[in-house]
Amino acid sequence: GVSKMADDLEDEWWLQDEEGDSTSDKVEPPLGNRDNTDNSVSKPSKLRVKKTKSKNIRRSKPVHKAAKRKHEDAADSDGTKKKKRRRKKKKISDQLTSEPPIPSPADVMSILLRGQKMELTAVEMEELSLADKHFMSPNDLSHSSVSSYLKEVVPDWSTLLDPHQAKGSPLVLIVTGAAMRAVDLNRDAATFRGKARSIKLFAKHIKVQGQVAQLNKQVVHLAVGTPARLATLVEEGALRLDHVRCVVLDWTHRDVKLRRLCDIPEVRGDLFQLLRKHLVPLAKQGRLKFGLF
Repeated sequence: GVSKMADDLEDEWWLQDEEGDSTSDKVEPPLGNRDNTDNSVSKPSKLRVKKTKSKNIRRSKPVHKAAKRKHEDAADSDGTKKKKRRRKKKKISDQLTSEPPIPSPADVMSILLRGQKMELTAVEMEELSLADKHFMSPNDLSHSSVSSYLKEVVPDWSTLLDPHQAKGSPLVLIVTGAAMRAVDLNRDAATFRGKARSIKLFAKHIKVQGQVAQLNKQVVHLAVGTPARLATLVEEGALRLDHVRCVVLDWTHRDVKLRRLCDIPEVRGDLFQLLRKHLVPLAKQGRLKFGLF
């Protein structure tokens, strides 16, 4: 009987212990069982380790992102600065004063020389230099139209027309930077021109040979053109300069991009060559004068 009871107790003790362990494991986390010290210490410690790891990861990410942001911000700021600098270079309007300056004869050759890469000797420089005596009075900005300006600088125009019979040799030559501007100037000069014949000399849509033929058969009193085409026609022998009394440079007009005749590199180069080869020598001889409109 004792051994049976001992067996029963042992069985019960074993079963109870096993059940107690299993139930304590199941119930302990929600009830917060403080008796099982091993579990209560080990489980939070595991949580803490996890938390510290996650915190470290979270901290490292913003630092990395912040470094990236700083780098990107620096690049952006540099980029914006560069963009601003480019804009400033392009804006001619920033450099313009409210009142445009009166054209100065002394500026003409110095401005045109500025864009030339060639090296000129002292003798060549002297040959190119122009004095006030080589100029008619420039437009003091009181003349809004080229007709008004031409009436001032060529007051005896009407008396010059009838005697003039030379073909391809105008009395007045207007030099401008673009074909459309030449068309506008020719139209605006109609009041001054009167019954006289004018010719437009530029490259746009017009072949050189057609203009050569026209100049060879017609008497012209006034010619309006662009530097490159004028020089070509002079070198072809079709446009003769022996009767030209006045060469008006369309100096102060600005195009849609606010560029003047001397601001457009290719036009400035062509104008310099036209003056140097063909017009300045005649001015030095006292045969023609320059006007600045």
